[in-house]
Amino acid sequence: MAATVLLLLLTAAMSWAPAARGEMFTALVHMEGLLELEKELLSGLNEYIAAEKRRLQVLEAFSSRVQKATEAAGDDLSAHLFDPVNAFQLVNRYTNGWMKLHDTIYQDNSGELMSNISMQQYRFPSSDDYSGAITALWRLQDTYKLEPSTIASGKLGSTTSVPMSADDCYLIGREAYNNDQWARTRSWMLEALRKFDEEGAGSDLDLGEVYDHLAFAEFKLGNMKRATMYTRDLLQNDPTHKRALSNLAYFEKVQTDTPEQFVDAEPEDARQGDSEFEKYEALCREPKPIPSEDHHKLICFYYTNKNNPRLILRPAKVEVAFPNPKVYILRDIISEPEMARLKELAEPKLDRATVREKDGTLVFANYRISKRGWLSPEDDPLGYVQRVDQRIEDVTGLTMETAEELQVVNYGIGGHYAPHYDFATVGYV
Repeated sequence: MAATVLLLLLTAAMSWAPAARGEMFTALVHMEGLLELEKELLSGLNEYIAAEKRRLQVLEAFSSRVQKATEAAGDDLSAHLFDPVNAFQLVNRYTNGWMKLHDTIYQDNSGELMSNISMQQYRFPSSDDYSGAITALWRLQDTYKLEPSTIASGKLGSTTSVPMSADDCYLIGREAYNNDQWARTRSWMLEALRKFDEEGAGSDLDLGEVYDHLAFAEFKLGNMKRATMYTRDLLQNDPTHKRALSNLAYFEKVQTDTPEQFVDAEPEDARQGDSEFEKYEALCREPKPIPSEDHHKLICFYYTNKNNPRLILRPAKVEVAFPNPKVYILRDIISEPEMARLKELAEPKLDRATVREKDGTLVFANYRISKRGWLSPEDDPLGYVQRVDQRIEDVTGLTMETAEELQVVNYGIGGHYAPHYDFATVGYV
């Protein structure tokens, strides 16, 4: 086949064992255990809440009993206590009520829940996972040119997730603030305000914090008018806020001394991109349409590579995906049992993918978010790896003797590998 051959990339999305803490965001399969763990923790939390409700019911029942007794006593306490039943009940409430109330109030129902949380903390996401999850949202936002409101709505693609709260949006904006990403800070803080209006009194968002971050982001973006406006909004929420009072005085001085600075700057993209990366993102959004005169070249066919004996009974299914340069897709090249076996073998080998520096050092990079494992025929006594290697040889006509081992990859949250050059070491070029 005189054509470009696509690299076969095996992406796994099965339930694999949890990863070490701090490496979850780089592979989705290693996050699935978090959902199961959360179900377990939720069950414990619900049991704790039920126990607390029972404890409060005891306190409420005793409170109601005492309330009725004090109301029945009225103002004539002597007459009330003259009745021996009332006198007994008063003493009884102290002996078997107030004396035991201490134990009920200080009853600790949290032991089992807190013990379970402590024991499972090693499985919790780390700060790196937290930052990685937010960065993934930003990457999707940039690549597909999404507004924060679209992401926060929980409607991405064909799946629907739980909508974000105002506090969720604020936390994403705060992460941008901590990374000096001012345009992104602004967009997510504004979304936090919009969500706050939706949630109403049920929101636990601190408006002062939102206005504080918004004001500084606008100041860094050169929008002095808006920085002043949000600072005043902050002072309405907290008139004694020292930094806001100082900032407002500064903004007002700028307006007086250099009014030409007191303008709104042009909107700024959330990040500075280069033309190559922008083309890559555009391709992710929507490929350039293939001209209608080339549509007849987009065909599917069976391929035996010059009647290779192993392909006669099971020919390769080939689709021409792009006419120039020639891009082919090999359909159903690997069976479901083969994929399951490869993932089974790769599971204990999965490590975060690295990139090679100029000096040859392997390092992690935020433009490659995935985990990978390498498989050779020697790893599989059942012969599945050898079978796949042989099929690649049969279809491509290329030898696997000088090829890399099979690479099984699972991408993390917003996982991707940015445009890059593949090259061998100098001695093998």
